[in-house]
Amino acid sequence: MAILRWIPLVLLGGFASLASAAADDTPKGGEFTATATVTSKQGTRSMAFDVVVTNPLSLEQAQFFRRVLEEGGQQVLLNTIRGSGRGRIRLGAFEYPIDLVIAEKTKDGERYSVVTARTMSYEEAQEGRPSVDYPFTIIVFDVPGFGKGEGRIFTKAALYVDEEGHIRAEQFEHDPGTLKGVKRLK
Repeated sequence: MAILRWIPLVLLGGFASLASAAADDTPKGGEFTATATVTSKQGTRSMAFDVVVTNPLSLEQAQFFRRVLEEGGQQVLLNTIRGSGRGRIRLGAFEYPIDLVIAEKTKDGERYSVVTARTMSYEEAQEGRPSVDYPFTIIVFDVPGFGKGEGRIFTKAALYVDEEGHIRAEQFEHDPGTLKGVKRLK
């Protein structure tokens, strides 16, 4: 009888160690800096880019968002992730909250996929322009173990999650922007 009481505790301990091992595979958050170059109606601009990532999710945890997209689309995903408080992005003089961040180990470092709900213009929302179907800003960047990395910025993007949990972005207009000289500060 006493053995039967210990079995659940042993199983819980085993599950806890598995969860701990899985958590170790996900890169931790951190602070990063780079130079961003984006094209808009006003032309091409380069500006400072800083991001603070807290509580990144693993690829496995991102599978939930794939199901949200399949069942409800971009707007339901937007409402699901908005305000989740996973860090902040500073692009030039503007600061935005991070609503979703997925981190993964790569061959020579880490990759972060950062998502924030973008602010819609009055005309977009009132006139129902096609760009309202691209409600996110998505930033994907690599941080190598040594040296500096690169990345891309999708300023008006639709978000997709593939079978493995990777974020895929589709840019509305223009080409995606770039991040150069990505480095970890902390």
